[in-house]
Amino acid sequence: MPAPRDTSVIVRAARLYYEQGRSQTEVAAELGLSRSNVSRILTQARDRGIVEISIHDPEGPPRRDDALEASLRAAFGLQEAYVVSAPRTSAMESVARQGAAVITDRAAQVSSLGVSWGQTVQNVVAELETLHLRPRPRVLPLVGGHSALDQFDSGDSVLRVLASRLGSRPETLYAPAILESATALATLRAESSIGSVLADAARVELAVVGIGSAGMHSSPHIVELMRLDDAERAAFDAQQPVGDVCGRFVNAHGEPLGAPSDQRVLAVTFDQLVRIPEVLGVAAGAEKAPGVLGVLRSGAIDTVVVDTDLAREVLSRL
Repeated sequence: MPAPRDTSVIVRAARLYYEQGRSQTEVAAELGLSRSNVSRILTQARDRGIVEISIHDPEGPPRRDDALEASLRAAFGLQEAYVVSAPRTSAMESVARQGAAVITDRAAQVSSLGVSWGQTVQNVVAELETLHLRPRPRVLPLVGGHSALDQFDSGDSVLRVLASRLGSRPETLYAPAILESATALATLRAESSIGSVLADAARVELAVVGIGSAGMHSSPHIVELMRLDDAERAAFDAQQPVGDVCGRFVNAHGEPLGAPSDQRVLAVTFDQLVRIPEVLGVAAGAEKAPGVLGVLRSGAIDTVVVDTDLAREVLSRL
């Protein structure tokens, strides 16, 4: 067997075996060594750090990027940041698995949870295992409902599935999330059955929300449902919306938009959202960076779960 200093033979054997996929018998023939010597050489390659073996379990927890997490916490004053990726797994799936893990960790520590809607939140909730909590937390909607935004293929809403996974009964809000006029919104909010649910939702200890980016995914659908006339649409666009949370839009500086959009959404107000002890925001995909940056600047998010590409893109835009 070569002496420890004979690194070139060890590297050559390792390349043949690990990179080219040769068998130990073939490596032995190539180098003029016995098969037992090749086996010992490959062991020495691992012992000396010439070869490092990593096992990537696609079913295991996503990998976290400590440096990106620290940068996000520092840039936006976050309580926690989870920046994740997983081999052979989409950004959405990595974020969903980590988001579900955070909810699992928090759920036993809070007496009430609120949830919004959106594709990312739906994926997070789908990843949750059924928990048997005592006492069971209250589960409330942060926004009204809409079948195009908050339902699984089965027809169950995100709210109902989340409550089921936590062993709770959902406290429902039988009203649409998006209204076509400020008058309709005011009328619904004045209904005691609706106003009381929203008041309780504003006092939850943990809120789980998706972060949208203007012009993509569900965000343009929210605007479409408002049925803005030409003057209202011009006023909305003039405020330069970049992102949304709970159906409420912000500009690039993180400032919540005013009328007309804030008068069409049946949801907790932006000020109420900011006052919730922990708001967990989830988002996936680098294309969402403009919206995520705006929402993070608003101060509404306390804990964020994003994928590595999205985190890098957000930080590059600072």
